[in-house]
Amino acid sequence: MAPPSACHTLTANSHQLKNTHDGDYPKTTYPKVPKRRRSRGGLVEMRKKYRKGNLVAQSPRCPLLEVFQEYGLLENILSNLSSDDLLALLLSSKSIHGAIVPQSGSLENLLGRLSCSGKGVKIRKKYHKKSCFFDAYNCTEHVTCGATQNGVESKPCVKCKVTTCDECRIHCVYQSIFEKPCEDDELPNFSGFVMLSSSEVPILSPHHLAVDQSEPYWQKPTAGLVAPHHDQGFIDIPCDEDSYGPPECVERLLDVDLGQHNLAGPGSSSVAAPSPVLKSLHKVTERRKRWFCDTCIPSDVEKRREGCQMYTCQCSLRSRFLDRWLCLRCYEAEEATLSTAFPNHTKHCSCGQQSGRETCLWCWGEILRPDIDHNTHAVLHTN
Repeated sequence: MAPPSACHTLTANSHQLKNTHDGDYPKTTYPKVPKRRRSRGGLVEMRKKYRKGNLVAQSPRCPLLEVFQEYGLLENILSNLSSDDLLALLLSSKSIHGAIVPQSGSLENLLGRLSCSGKGVKIRKKYHKKSCFFDAYNCTEHVTCGATQNGVESKPCVKCKVTTCDECRIHCVYQSIFEKPCEDDELPNFSGFVMLSSSEVPILSPHHLAVDQSEPYWQKPTAGLVAPHHDQGFIDIPCDEDSYGPPECVERLLDVDLGQHNLAGPGSSSVAAPSPVLKSLHKVTERRKRWFCDTCIPSDVEKRREGCQMYTCQCSLRSRFLDRWLCLRCYEAEEATLSTAFPNHTKHCSCGQQSGRETCLWCWGEILRPDIDHNTHAVLHTN
């Protein structure tokens, strides 16, 4: 038999084990070992790489991207899109943006191949207000974007490079309204608007004034057949004005040298200056004028004039608006910038000096006054 002391020890140990819950062994007998943990950030990166690898391996090549990478196909697609359509397409995904515009210079080339958006026509309709005679004489209006009709010329705008049709660009005179003659031996009547002026103005054809009978008779503007007679004929008093002024030849007005002459004529004492006929065009040409003395002239303009005795303005309405293919959105932006430029120089130089020079903001050339001998000035031609 075991001695009494040994039995007492065994009984005590057995009682201790019975009072211990499952797995809760005495610390002295079974010490707790901490678990080894992996970095959470490392696991996340491993999972991302794994998923990305599977996606690349499993996802097929997008057919649309392959189409956009073929320049001939891309060119045909763009010819049926407007600038808003292209913007939405470029913003749809990075892959499509990279396929359409692989280089920084690619976008300008693509903009010139788009279809005209028609925004110029919307701008014209916003500003131009038909007179009461439009409904009274059963007139018809032709204001349609060239993207929806054949035979209308389109070019990239000189500023934004977006394709713009001839109806959505700026013109000095828009002929857009037609009145059918009452009798067979009568001429039809035409009217329109001067730039973005709101007033409707009558437009006389050469046959109305018997100026050039060799010219073909003006016809009703018809989509794809007969184009409107923009920047032609003779403009008359606005329809909503009760005043007097002789008709003015549009082509002659387009070529007036605005550096030496203004549109405040004619010189008749019975007609206020400027003539009501020329009031809208006169406002446009006057908005470009600012006064600067030799001290206050902007530094970049001074550098441009270095080496020249006189830097003279030679602008005309034709060179400013017709020779530059300018969309109406960019025209609005230019006019807005012009109206806020050097506001303290409209009457005289902001420093108060009265002996400044009148300057054209279109070309930054000096506008010569009528009492100056123009032959004594050296003229610098600019692009």
